[in-house]
Amino acid sequence: MQQIIEWTLVVLGALFCIGGATSFWQSQISSPSASLWPLPALVLIEWMLLGVVSVIAAFGDRRAEPSVWTSIRWLVCGALFGLLILGLFSIGPLVLPAGLSSLAATMLADRRYQRKVNTPLGILTAGTIGNVGLLLALISLTSKAG
Repeated sequence: MQQIIEWTLVVLGALFCIGGATSFWQSQISSPSASLWPLPALVLIEWMLLGVVSVIAAFGDRRAEPSVWTSIRWLVCGALFGLLILGLFSIGPLVLPAGLSSLAATMLADRRYQRKVNTPLGILTAGTIGNVGLLLALISLTSKAG
């Protein structure tokens, strides 16, 4: 039963990522004065890719011992929370369910395989800080170019 809940959360998280990014993109396209490139298009593409990577990592992370896929799952969760922090007043409310679904699925997998929690919390934090840094660098580059 726990595995069914985990996979439901994985799929929901990916659907929130892909569906949220697609719907936000469509709403931006309908506004004639809004420019999508390079931002927010790169952020929306990253958001969709995070959803896809989370599903791929969940398929790869099906062993009791931690693997690179386990770390990728935690990195994706962290990256989603970084996206949530920077997009708090725009896409944040849409990113929140995706991040929480991915986090819950990853935690369920770790619980099912009885993995330790201290290392993944560092990876989660690294994913958050890394994505915030990446997005701030992109924002800085586009503001200098514009």
